Amino acid sequence: MTYKGQNASNIALLAGIAGLLIYLLGYMFTQLGAFFVAALIGQQLGTDDIPDYAGLSRRAPVSALLMAVFMLSLTGFPPTSVFIGKFYVLAGAIDNGLLWLAIVGVVNSVISLYYYAGVIRAMYVMPAASTVPLREPAALQVALGIAGLGTLLIGLYPQPIIDLARSAVLLLRI
Repeated sequence: MTYKGQNASNIALLAGIAGLLIYLLGYMFTQLGAFFVAALIGQQLGTDDIPDYAGLSRRAPVSALLMAVFMLSLTGFPPTSVFIGKFYVLAGAIDNGLLWLAIVGVVNSVISLYYYAGVIRAMYVMPAASTVPLREPAALQVALGIAGLGTLLIGLYPQPIIDLARSAVLLLRI
């Protein structure tokens, strides 16, 4: 009987670790993409404060659209990669009897929505200080495309990544 209980808790722990791997992969794509856009703003405007994002949707529409996707992903909106990762991490916490930790995670996501929505609001609602389009170099567009694809692909078709994460955990016998 004890063995079965221990085995069940080990399975729950493995699911949590697999969830963490999924989360880290999704977070990597999302954060890289957000930093690429921030680098564009910083390089071309000399600063990357939130007000500098005002009107970005009209000055660099592709970068603004992808930045909105990255901000929503960081919040944990479906169907993005961070949503899938957060789902599995929170499910792992609940499976391991850490409901309070899952609640803290959900509350943190709700709080983060306020901040990330501020960036989106600046890009799409606030008037731009200038109407001059920002130059989006080809290398940046490729990098943003890869980051955006990773962010959305993991969210829309997560099963291969889930299977890979579970296999990695079992292989490592963590």
